[in-house]
Amino acid sequence: MRFGSAKSVRVRVGRLVAAATVVAAVPLAAVYAASLVGLGDWPPRPSGALGFACGVAVGAIVLFEMLLAPRKWFRGRRLGATRVWMKVHVWLGLLALPLVLLHAGLGFGGPLPAATLTLFLLVFASGVWGLALQQWLPQKFLTDMPGEAIAAQIPMLAESAAAEAVRVVAALPGPPRREVAGFLDADLLPYLRSGRGSRSALAGRAEADRRFRELATVTTPEAAIAWARLRELVDVRRQWDAVAVYHFWLHNWLMIHLPLSVGMTALMVVHAVRALKYW
Repeated sequence: MRFGSAKSVRVRVGRLVAAATVVAAVPLAAVYAASLVGLGDWPPRPSGALGFACGVAVGAIVLFEMLLAPRKWFRGRRLGATRVWMKVHVWLGLLALPLVLLHAGLGFGGPLPAATLTLFLLVFASGVWGLALQQWLPQKFLTDMPGEAIAAQIPMLAESAAAEAVRVVAALPGPPRREVAGFLDADLLPYLRSGRGSRSALAGRAEADRRFRELATVTTPEAAIAWARLRELVDVRRQWDAVAVYHFWLHNWLMIHLPLSVGMTALMVVHAVRALKYW
């Protein structure tokens, strides 16, 4: 997938921020302007007509937003393009913020409304954070690592790199091979197989360069090609570490966003039932 230049990413993010600001500010500004000419209260009352309407609208939006997760269970069905669903999900989520604030009368209210609103704000913030990561990280990923690997394939590629390192060392003449045997078993293979998880000094470029320079002084010049290849394998493993980090930040924000969304939806339902009971 092509994400464009860093400048295009900045432009896209800037337009997104501007549009989101408009979506969030216009409803609040419209209600405030109406209150100035006597067409309503400011801030609006949660139990008033406007507050109730905003609450119903937010409830409908939240329930629709939650459909995005079960939709993935029916990917084989023609339920619309994922890109379209995501755009609707994002813009309705942004619109929900001013509606929630209007419904709450710009306050937190009692314990249950306050807890529901707090969870909503956390869901909103985590969603905006995830959206920003999705706009920025892919471009940075392609810029930093044009020869990227798929994160799920890294364990298989790591084993392949370790096997190649063993073959490279085995092909060395006797004395050089004996010199690097300890380095191979203690440092090189653990790092190639586990990356940063091995806590190897080879994870840092400067330390890895120092180790390779030291080893080059105790081996024959004929082994230079082998050393160059081993160094390449370490550099590639370092890139895979970075791929894993990018993948973590690009996808694992959902581990925060989704549970918060489920909790907020549950509290919203309880809040709605109690509010209707005493309305």
